[in-house]
Amino acid sequence: MSDGAGPPPTLRQAVRWAAAAPLRARWPAARVRAGYCARSPRQVLAEGELSFTAPCADLSSLVAARLADEGLAATLVLAGIRRPLSHVKFQCGLEVALDGETWVVGFGVSSTYLYRGRFVETRRRPWVFRAAPARVDPDTPFLAHFEPDGRSGVARRVPGYDLERDLAWHARRQGWLRWALARRRAAAEGRAARRGRLPEAGGRWG
Repeated sequence: MSDGAGPPPTLRQAVRWAAAAPLRARWPAARVRAGYCARSPRQVLAEGELSFTAPCADLSSLVAARLADEGLAATLVLAGIRRPLSHVKFQCGLEVALDGETWVVGFGVSSTYLYRGRFVETRRRPWVFRAAPARVDPDTPFLAHFEPDGRSGVARRVPGYDLERDLAWHARRQGWLRWALARRRAAAEGRAARRGRLPEAGGRWG
């Protein structure tokens, strides 16, 4: 049950567990191309790490699978992102209804988000799609709940999205300096305590 002030303990524990389960690592380009938003929860846990630039699909799938094991349902969310001077991207997250309230679960490069509310369309996030599978299969990648071919099908949902361009962008951002700065931000207690963010959930970094 929720204490009325913060997230229900079951949800908070599942989100913290997922944030810390895989190591956030720098991946070579070939591994980015093979694994980016393409792995199932079981694969993520077996491999034990993820590309630090793209945690949202992997970690959201871990939370959804963990909640399913505890008999709780999550709504999977895919949102398209459109910003000036940048290519079209997407983000993954969850909406979880517990104790009469809905909670947003989201993962950034250096932060974990858990707050009351829902994903809403905005100028920079004009597309929001939801999937509510009867069962979260630990062998099914997050995006396969939206399109049968997973990440290859995102372009059918999100206008302007280009998978090849997105893969190249993530591959270019695997440098040591970006990784070190992201790790430093994840460890900053003041930053983690900001509204909507979950403290002590910045992930494990090598």
